[in-house]
Amino acid sequence: MHRVLAASLACLPLVAAGCADGPVPELRTLNPWVRRQWDADERAIATYHRKVADLAALRAQAARLPAEQAEPLAAQLAAGLQAETAPVLRAELARTLGELPTPAARSALQAALTDEAPNVRIAACQALARHPAPEAVEPLAHAVSADADLDVRIAAADALGKFAAAGLPAEEYKRLAQSLRPALDDRDPALQTAAMQSLAAITGRDNFRNDLNTWRQYLDGANPAPPPPPTVAELVQRSLNWY
Repeated sequence: MHRVLAASLACLPLVAAGCADGPVPELRTLNPWVRRQWDADERAIATYHRKVADLAALRAQAARLPAEQAEPLAAQLAAGLQAETAPVLRAELARTLGELPTPAARSALQAALTDEAPNVRIAACQALARHPAPEAVEPLAHAVSADADLDVRIAAADALGKFAAAGLPAEEYKRLAQSLRPALDDRDPALQTAAMQSLAAITGRDNFRNDLNTWRQYLDGANPAPPPPPTVAELVQRSLNWY
């Protein structure tokens, strides 16, 4: 009976990779048997929490890794990303790959943009923005226009704005800006806003603010005048809309 109770406290039923801390992690220290059992599980297998902690520690050290270590490590993490069955761990692996500016990492993250789990695709968008590279523009642009999940489209639109400081050729910046046009034409205000903020970073036209029509004209090749600043009445109305 005691073994069954201890095991039920020590293991989370939804974690397939091993035992965790139970529904209330802080209580594990109250029962020495549970603590010993948890320690034994940690030694026997890599638990979910241990994997997450190890990946977080690796992210903290990634910037100091020399290139000859970073690329093989990225290849190993990429293989783990393909083999991992738990979406939450795939997302953690994607975040870790985002700290490694290597070809293997970028290739794995671009592939992760088609992962079946939206949270993994979001993590891949954010990771690709950590070290922007020209080859990531097209996959992120495709996510902006075609992903089935709104949060992924927003993450992709936000990620494209991080390419503003990537040192791309002028023609690449034009293509980058155009890749956000589908987001402007979307009906969701959050996606539109993410696109306009990224466009301001890419083009330097922050005086266009969040004026959809002005941005559309600009992307269509016109040279529109900046919109007038909002009136006091408009600012008051915007503040009231929050309530």
